[in-house]
Amino acid sequence: MSATSELYTAWSAGTPFAAPLPESAHPILAISTLTAGLYFAARYGISQKPSIAFELANTIPSAVLLGFGIVFLFLSVGLYV
Repeated sequence: MSATSELYTAWSAGTPFAAPLPESAHPILAISTLTAGLYFAARYGISQKPSIAFELANTIPSAVLLGFGIVFLFLSVGLYV
């Protein structure tokens, strides 16, 4: 039983989570990262003769930016993930 009480003591002594970014920055980050991600996706989509380097240079940033953009969009509307 003492192990449980030690864990509870450690848990209750912890500090609450503080977000690294202010909530007012979430909509701006959502719009900017989604816009940049869509730019890279469109650039990949309208290319005529892409090479593998061109494909990777466009798809990787697009996927990363769209992924973070969706997370910031969720955070900006109050869906904390």
